[in-house]
Amino acid sequence: MGLEKLVDDHSKATRSISIIRSLLNDDSFKNEHRTASNFFSRKFKLDFVTVILLILQNSIKPMQLVLNEFFKKWDNGVLVTKSAFTQARSHLKASVFARLNQKAVLDVLYSDDNYEKAWGFRLLAIDGSKIHLPNTPEIIEKYGTIKFETTVEKIIGEHGYALASVMYDPLNKVVVNACLAPAKAYEVDLALEQIKRTQANDLMLFDRNYPS
Repeated sequence: MGLEKLVDDHSKATRSISIIRSLLNDDSFKNEHRTASNFFSRKFKLDFVTVILLILQNSIKPMQLVLNEFFKKWDNGVLVTKSAFTQARSHLKASVFARLNQKAVLDVLYSDDNYEKAWGFRLLAIDGSKIHLPNTPEIIEKYGTIKFETTVEKIIGEHGYALASVMYDPLNKVVVNACLAPAKAYEVDLALEQIKRTQANDLMLFDRNYPS
């Protein structure tokens, strides 16, 4: 979420950590960002806070190894399976991470004038990218597919994809806004919506495809 950029500023880092703790232990925050009111309602090993902390590790290790290491350190090595984590993760809304990023990172980073700028401007870059998704019926229904053809065996087919558009502050290394749209959406339309979130004294960067 860009927390590493706040580490050099002890005061801001402390505020960010305090905000995260407060939000994660706030029942109204949990209610807002779970998919149904009965999820995370009782105390299980994979509760609301634990699932979020596991995801925020952003580890490249196999998920089962991540779970084993986490619970060995924090819960006497209790066994939690990858499938149990996958199910618990599905009960979270993606909005929880956007909200944490806004409140604990962006609001703190930009709370004063002490952040990196380019010629006095906050530098923001927007770009879009196709994201390869699992080929499940639910995902295909929501995001659609893109046709493909392999070069060796000449296999023709379709696969689930989405279009991601990200507005990024490259100097401070934080995502200011991100969205995921159907595969055949137009990245310029997504960028136009994201521009609405900019403010005076922002300098925008785009690649050549946007103005064309």
